[in-house]
Amino acid sequence: MTTSRYDDPRLEHLPGADADAMALSEVLKDGAIGGFAVDVLKDRTRDEVARGVQRFFTAAAPEDLLLLHLSCHGRKDSRGRLHFAARDTEVDTLEASSVDADFLNDRMEQSASQQIILLLDCCYSGAFVKGMRTRAGEHAVDVAGNLGGRGRFIITSSTSLQYSYEDGERSRDGAKPSVFTTAVVQSLRHGTGDRDGDGHVGAEEFYRDVCDRVRRILPDQTPTLSVNSAIGDLVVAFNPAGPRPNRPAAVEPVTATAHEPVAVTPSTDYPFDPVKGSGYDIGEVMNHLRQVIDLISDPRRTMPVQPPFFPEVSGKRDIGYDKQQVDAHILRHLVEPADFEIALSRLLREQRVALIDEGTLGGRGVTRLRERCQVVGWERLVGHVRTGRTVDSRWAVAYTSTHLCVLDATHLLRIPYRELSSLSVSSTSRWETWSGSNDQAGWGGETEVVTTTVRFGPQKAVFEGFYGELMRDALNDFVAAMVDLRKRHPDWFA
Repeated sequence: MTTSRYDDPRLEHLPGADADAMALSEVLKDGAIGGFAVDVLKDRTRDEVARGVQRFFTAAAPEDLLLLHLSCHGRKDSRGRLHFAARDTEVDTLEASSVDADFLNDRMEQSASQQIILLLDCCYSGAFVKGMRTRAGEHAVDVAGNLGGRGRFIITSSTSLQYSYEDGERSRDGAKPSVFTTAVVQSLRHGTGDRDGDGHVGAEEFYRDVCDRVRRILPDQTPTLSVNSAIGDLVVAFNPAGPRPNRPAAVEPVTATAHEPVAVTPSTDYPFDPVKGSGYDIGEVMNHLRQVIDLISDPRRTMPVQPPFFPEVSGKRDIGYDKQQVDAHILRHLVEPADFEIALSRLLREQRVALIDEGTLGGRGVTRLRERCQVVGWERLVGHVRTGRTVDSRWAVAYTSTHLCVLDATHLLRIPYRELSSLSVSSTSRWETWSGSNDQAGWGGETEVVTTTVRFGPQKAVFEGFYGELMRDALNDFVAAMVDLRKRHPDWFA
């Protein structure tokens, strides 16, 4: 169900919802991905939507897999109940002119199907000023409370069904497709939701992949998953690339050793010492400490979260909480990601490597880089060392989901991550003189030219000048970080 146009002028048009519906219906109908029979209800009235939803759930057999996607405005009534806006919804008569969550919940409960997936991509128009975040405490909608039940996987675009705004970008903006539905489409199209490589995309791993994609663009927006009375993990779709070759056996979770970061139960008593002129603002710490801890304790986090966490006190006479004590308390909640690709993305992000989302950051540069790195099938590009404003496939260090790729003008080195210990990086430097002149004066100087040679077995790649220094630093930092990662997770490199 998608509603892009509204009769009530107080509900902003969402022409991007049309693109959402078209893109999602294409991947769902694709026999190599979903094989669904798809019906699109576009810009319908409240009664038409209600009848369509009821027919959809009533006609299902017990073995049918049902997937319902809602792309529209979401509103609450005076009692906090959730409503989905149709074309003829009126803000003043919300309860009578919209499809409410209770109606949808009843239809799902009465359906014979025991396999239901609900994707909610709904936004409030005008709830907050652009560039600001809405306080969840004022307008939060409890999805599990409104749509709880049996045998359902409910994935929402954000924790409170409201969109976070960050640096002028938002999840649902006018004619643009939504960030959430774009993430859903790209995850299905590229099969990246198949985290275990078995060729099937389970509901929980699908959610994790969608969540990661959304948070790469909007770090403070977290899609949510509600699972109600489900037995096992429901298969949403197939990976179009098929099962991953030589897929390793599942590894049983192990108890974290003392040297590994682990989640710590938050304390309600904060014994921070007040100091003069060199601490954190006390009010900011007390007001937002829980939010910072929640952010850093999220294992799906790919954005680097590092001190300083709070505004510092200004002036030698001002009193604030000791920065080191507050930072240490927050960092104790740092947790390891449970997935190699998430860990790789986080590591690259922290090293300021440009991440690549092949579904949304296409173009000739990425296509050429993919071809030069010989990326095929299940493997995907994750990031590359930026050498300019565009992707340069001639001189590059690129990172895929399985290999480190080093390219000079004529050579490609593809190094599996488990074989990084066989990689060698050596550099030499020389000084070159240069000079210039005009009619009035002359000038000159010396420039250091760095040559970096990368070897893997009998193969080598050579970089000079700007590239020599850049590739040397990037590779040395990456290899060192991967050595540390391997110590913590040897099973990822088996």
